[in-house]
Amino acid sequence: MAEITTAAYTALRNYVQSNWKYIELQDETGAKIVRLTTTDNRVASAIEGNNVKLTVIIKGSDSDIITPKTFAKSVIYDVATGGTPYSIETFAPFTIESDQDELTVIHTTQVPKVI
Repeated sequence: MAEITTAAYTALRNYVQSNWKYIELQDETGAKIVRLTTTDNRVASAIEGNNVKLTVIIKGSDSDIITPKTFAKSVIYDVATGGTPYSIETFAPFTIESDQDELTVIHTTQVPKVI
């Protein structure tokens, strides 16, 4: 069996960053709260080593967030609606209760996954 080269992994990370452009934040039951694109000013995308990272900052004052709301999961997609989840990350539930509350989610997809 052939190995994938370092250059191929770099190309894969670049592909993931360029094409998996949607991050959905969900509640504890997996229900969608909001799905954002990487062009949204609340989302930053970066490649750090073997990781493709999306960082999302949500505030209680955001117009698309109705408080109180509990966040517990982030999911990566390549389409704006529907689609198949490509990467799922759970985190300790956090409830935004007021306009002053703020949540930072860092979703990390490792390419290749290091075991």
